[in-house]
Amino acid sequence: MRLFVAVNFPFEIKKAVGSFIQDLRKVKADLKWVEPENLHLTVQFLGNVSEEQVPDVTEALNRGAAGIAPFSLELSGVGVFPSRERPRVFWAGAAGDTAALLKLSRQVQRELKELGFDPGKNKFSPHLTLARLRSPAGFSDVLDRAEKAAANKVFGSAKISTVDLMLSELGPRGPKYFTLARASLAGSP
Repeated sequence: MRLFVAVNFPFEIKKAVGSFIQDLRKVKADLKWVEPENLHLTVQFLGNVSEEQVPDVTEALNRGAAGIAPFSLELSGVGVFPSRERPRVFWAGAAGDTAALLKLSRQVQRELKELGFDPGKNKFSPHLTLARLRSPAGFSDVLDRAEKAAANKVFGSAKISTVDLMLSELGPRGPKYFTLARASLAGSP
């Protein structure tokens, strides 16, 4: 099973970001857009995990979420990884109580590392992937349009009270994501 840990957002926020993506799709570019229902903030990608490991991963996720109170995030702004000169990932930014999000990320990654899951060499950078570039063709026009449309715009804000263990099933029409387990942050029902 291909798994990852994520913070998910309410339908209304995914819908707002989806409308933004729909507008940008009008610009001819070589991008693989993320479907609105798949928008999420990845805390850690785990890769292939055996079914037998899922209970241990779920327990690690619960330990990682322990001691962190629910917090607020808002989605705004756009950017690229790794750089504007060599863009590969186009994203929307996360703002608000990012200190709590970073603490959650560190704790979850620490707990998962105990099970042998490497957090990777890249520093955690909170974002929602909007698209992956197949090639840079047309992307500068997309970025120009996106930066103008996203200026002073907030896609939405949400109270984050859970972190989720997600299953990614790859298919011919793209990935489908399913929630396998949900860890509540301290103080949330």
